[in-house]
Amino acid sequence: MAGVPVTGLDRGQLRSPMIVVGAAWILAACLAVGVAVASIASPWPQFAVACLLGAVCLGLATLMAWREPQHLLAGWLSLAGLSVVAANTVDPNRMGPFDGSWMLLYLPFAIILLLVPDGRPAGPRWRLIGWAITVDVALFMALVAVQWRWPGVVGPLTGIGTGLLLGFLALLVACAAAPVVRYRLGGRFERSRLRWVLLAGLSLPLTLLLCWASYLVLGTPDLVGIGLLAMYLAIPLAVTVSVLRPELFDVTRAAAATVTAALLSTMALVILSIASGAVGMTMIEWSPVAALSTTTVLAIAAALVYPQLRRVLDRVLDPERGRVLAALADLARQVETGDAEPREVERVLRRTMHDPGLVIGYRGVGDSRMLTAAGHPVEAGEGSVPVRVRGEEIGVIVPSPGPARRPPAEIIRAAAPMMDAARLGAELARATAEAKASRERMLRAGYEERRRLERDLHDGAQQRLVALGMRLRVLQRTADPRSEVSQALDAAVAELGTAVAELRQIAHGMRPSSLDDGLAFALSDMARLAPGVIDLDVGTVELPDAVAMTAYYVVSESVANALRHGGVSQIRVTVHPEESGRLRVRIADDGCGGAELRGTGGLTGLADRVGALGGSFTVDSPSGAGTLVEAVLPCAS
Repeated sequence: MAGVPVTGLDRGQLRSPMIVVGAAWILAACLAVGVAVASIASPWPQFAVACLLGAVCLGLATLMAWREPQHLLAGWLSLAGLSVVAANTVDPNRMGPFDGSWMLLYLPFAIILLLVPDGRPAGPRWRLIGWAITVDVALFMALVAVQWRWPGVVGPLTGIGTGLLLGFLALLVACAAAPVVRYRLGGRFERSRLRWVLLAGLSLPLTLLLCWASYLVLGTPDLVGIGLLAMYLAIPLAVTVSVLRPELFDVTRAAAATVTAALLSTMALVILSIASGAVGMTMIEWSPVAALSTTTVLAIAAALVYPQLRRVLDRVLDPERGRVLAALADLARQVETGDAEPREVERVLRRTMHDPGLVIGYRGVGDSRMLTAAGHPVEAGEGSVPVRVRGEEIGVIVPSPGPARRPPAEIIRAAAPMMDAARLGAELARATAEAKASRERMLRAGYEERRRLERDLHDGAQQRLVALGMRLRVLQRTADPRSEVSQALDAAVAELGTAVAELRQIAHGMRPSSLDDGLAFALSDMARLAPGVIDLDVGTVELPDAVAMTAYYVVSESVANALRHGGVSQIRVTVHPEESGRLRVRIADDGCGGAELRGTGGLTGLADRVGALGGSFTVDSPSGAGTLVEAVLPCAS
């Protein structure tokens, strides 16, 4: 069996994985049948387990070859299944020249770890490691056969065998490190394929550690079977998942935890080995007190070292995850200090995850739709990740189309608080905008209704009253001027004149009629009330009626307040449109100041009017230094 795994590592070999898989099935079946007939195998329970493990490897290899006909790992996986059956076909007590065949249990998986995930070594050095471990196994098995055939040469060859064994162990560790190196240097898609292998590949060095611990504690390698069982299940499953379903689960955190535990276990075994060598006894020969004390000290030390070592390995194994989490934590601090907005979480994720097309959708309160922070609809794609806070789905993260774009669960949890705050902020902003728009619509509707009433009064009731007065005057002239009828008609005409005057005042209060000729004319007409005091600077621009009326009220109320309370000698009124599409209204006087916005009053009413149109209103009136009233109004129709 030494020659089976020696077939090369290049894509030029094993070009037909399905043929290799089929051949491995046939050979494994022949070996199992032959062993059953000849009854030469290792103990039957052990051989049965070996056949089951071989069948698992061969079954997964068949699935991979069926789904990915050109993928070379299917062939190597089938050779791993064949190797575990072949290595158990001979009774351990009668191995003879095959005493070194135990290496075949490790070799196929070592090669697989070099080739995963695409079936090729990562570079020339890794290809050399693959050839080196293959040659090492072949030489070691040949050396064992020579020692069995010619016992007299055992002494001179012992040093060579020890060197080959140590070299094999070192090369196994190098093969197990190959996925780690690829993971560090690979892109997002390659990393997603390597996560499973990264975790399962640790079973290979852990099996060696278990063998070491077994010799150290029991003096025999009996415990190594547990590690081999785990290895022959974990690696084939992980390789199959990495090729066929790389995004099945996120296992990077589990891999980091396993690596941390493996390193701490190695350190503990080194310490125990040194201690056992110093006292000249295996641990099973130690006193209970010494064994318990040593184990307790090592456990406490491991518990203290574990968090720091875990953080280091998290950064080493997945630096991108660390960058994203650090950026989200920094954003959270900036939000707390008021230096950033929660909605910037989308920008942070795009930058740190190198995904400029990533979009975050927020679910509104009582709304099933997903909307961006700007209010645009979001279509959740296949790779979308729902985000939940307190069991409620608050939004979704939609990465760009493509492999390995799905954010890990830890990043989702870190982004969730920012997304929740951004969602509530966006919901509040939308509600405020809707209330503001509703208030503006109501105000504009009120203006339109006042204008309609003014027009109705002028064109309807007022004109009828004037016409009625004229008819009464005509009737009065036909009557005797000294008669009671003439006097009654004269009194009626006077009352009609009073009614018409009152109607005109009411209509003027609803909307100044001078605004019919524009804001500039209306303000000029108002300025004649205080000649020499009011200085006007009014630009000419077409304004919506609601804006013109509000600007007029701001000026008239401010001027009236200044004349009534301020003791002014000069009032400067400036009304000019800005390039931003807004109208700026400024009223400055040199009075005594002291004006302020109170709960009720004319200035507060002006602030409400301006705010209803989406504008801003400020009053600056220090005592003894005059008053500046400024309103900024949107000019859009």
